Amino acid sequence: MIDVEVFSKAGIGKHNEDYVLRTEIAPDISLIVVCDGMGGLSYGANASKIIAHSIENYLRQDLSSLNPEQSIINALLYANDELAKECVRLKSKMGTSVALTLFMGNACYYTWLGDVRIYYATGVKTESLTKDHLAIEGNHSYLSRCVNGKEFRYIPEVGKLTISRGYGVYIATDGYYFHNKVGATSESSITTDDDATVVRIKVK
Repeated sequence: MIDVEVFSKAGIGKHNEDYVLRTEIAPDISLIVVCDGMGGLSYGANASKIIAHSIENYLRQDLSSLNPEQSIINALLYANDELAKECVRLKSKMGTSVALTLFMGNACYYTWLGDVRIYYATGVKTESLTKDHLAIEGNHSYLSRCVNGKEFRYIPEVGKLTISRGYGVYIATDGYYFHNKVGATSESSITTDDDATVVRIKVK
């Protein structure tokens, strides 16, 4: 079993384009998805919700206990297709970074596209499980991987952890981890230009 705590705060003068979904998709199977809508595109908050719920809908229908890694990849592909349909409908470019964890028994499967980070906390140290999908050109950076309705250039990576009782996982957007140490509890004082979200997941 897991305990989940969520903190999410809009940036100054902004509508929060981060989105968190936490649900039980089957008995003893927990899904947590965190999306960070791309502010440079349109409808960032809508994109985040579409991706999170499309992943959920797919996994509810087609989660293979024998090959959850492939099911997670398929869920991302399905969510990307759903976003592509919405881009056409709205005649707009939309996109989001995404990270997810899927807890099955004592296993935690995880994946990400973009710069939403997943951390593993053992009580002794907290380390990042993910590497930001960012490309740098001169003084500018951009996401090299994301969900934006376009065909994926690379198959998403899926990792697996065996989680012990008392250990934890954090999922955080850049508005959080750039301004706050992951694992700290001083969220009420965070004031940034960007949306800040962190999800704490502790195994009981």
